[in-house]
Amino acid sequence: MDSIKQENSKNHPYSDKIVHGKSLQIAEIMAEKRLIEPGSHNLLIYNDLKTFREIYSQYSRALLPQNEIVVIGTQYEAINDVRNTLRLAGVDIERYLNQGTLFIVDAQHGYQDADSHGMWKLAMSLFTRVKKERRQGVTWFGDAGSFFSFEKIEELMQYELSLAQKYDEDAIKTVCSYHLKDFEKLNEIQKQTLFDHHFKSMLVKNT
Repeated sequence: MDSIKQENSKNHPYSDKIVHGKSLQIAEIMAEKRLIEPGSHNLLIYNDLKTFREIYSQYSRALLPQNEIVVIGTQYEAINDVRNTLRLAGVDIERYLNQGTLFIVDAQHGYQDADSHGMWKLAMSLFTRVKKERRQGVTWFGDAGSFFSFEKIEELMQYELSLAQKYDEDAIKTVCSYHLKDFEKLNEIQKQTLFDHHFKSMLVKNT
């Protein structure tokens, strides 16, 4: 298997924070806790839904048994489809849903209903549980596609910049997830701002 690689520093101003790889490579390294650091606010850009499915399903399969809480905010898949993806990957979803350690939510509702911080408020409420129940942590995958559907790019940028690059608590890990077709709608300044603001950026492409 080819290893993931850094962006050439001569070609990109944020090369030390960007990694490229195929979905199974990225998923494996994430699951081994060698890519997403504790307390980090990360960026994931995926080129198709199959790629995104492989990442969140393999991560969930590895981390849920380790007492991690996992939140998947889905934009381009129905909640039942995410459940089926996890089930096919070998995740005992009924067990973890009943335990309250797996949450599959509609990202559009989370980001666009009351305010853009709905998903963040959910993650923070789960962080309270992490401390109370002495769990390992909470990882949140949130697809930002609804900001593009509603043409709220300015709100998206404000939301992203409102979150720290490194949180005060190591138990929180967030993965802001973007379909490549959405990310390419941003201008170059906006793209560079997001690369700069996130602790680590993962560009995943299988073709």
